[in-house]
Amino acid sequence: MSRYICVVSGKGGTGKTTSAINLAHLMSKHKRILLVDANLSTPNIHIHLGAPILRKTLMSVLKDEASLREAIYTHESGLRILPTISTTYDLRKLKYEKLKDVLTELRGAADIVILDSGAGLTRETISAIEVCDEVLVVTTPELSAVLDAQKTIQVAQELGKTILGVIVNKVRGDKYELKISEVEKLLDLPVIGVIPRDKNVRKALKLKHPVTHLHPRTKASKEYERIAALLLGEKYFKSINKKSRTLYYYVLKGLGLR
Repeated sequence: MSRYICVVSGKGGTGKTTSAINLAHLMSKHKRILLVDANLSTPNIHIHLGAPILRKTLMSVLKDEASLREAIYTHESGLRILPTISTTYDLRKLKYEKLKDVLTELRGAADIVILDSGAGLTRETISAIEVCDEVLVVTTPELSAVLDAQKTIQVAQELGKTILGVIVNKVRGDKYELKISEVEKLLDLPVIGVIPRDKNVRKALKLKHPVTHLHPRTKASKEYERIAALLLGEKYFKSINKKSRTLYYYVLKGLGLR
């Protein structure tokens, strides 16, 4: 039985898709991973990974024009993806119940299915959350982004989903940002990862690769590595510094991984 993790955010621009790609890439080194672009309105995984034109995608499956097997691709980095390309006509005709059915059919296709959901609380986002077992929240350290994330978290909790924690992305570390403790207080959830604003992320995006593949030793990549290890379980940790040990152990314990 596959484990489903839905990566969500309260708004666009948080780096949700980038986070989903890099975590999926790292986790694929240890488990069979399938990254699904469940953002039907504004899908971007195929663009981030350098495949702007594809014959078969998730939308093709939803339109009964392809099988799931035909729509799954393997990126040069080794990451398996189920991309989406859509038109406004496709979206008008889409039956969201079918989206849930198709996503459910992926059970068994991988050890872990990671869904990159749409930003905000669109119908497709809610459908993706409904299919998943667990939810991972991505935000930036701005008040508007955190308050929007609150709403998404509330919906996931109402649907009975396990919230794995929060990733705070694009962190500069200046006085104009919310502190990590403030983010945790506002969301009433632990922050399990802090991704610094790193120019190498943009470089990798331009070259259509995960930053964890092209620049594995950068600060952003190292933090993604820590988060991926956390999500997989304690045995995948190479090292945890004393400062972060308490938080990571607390989260692991809550997930039943320790």
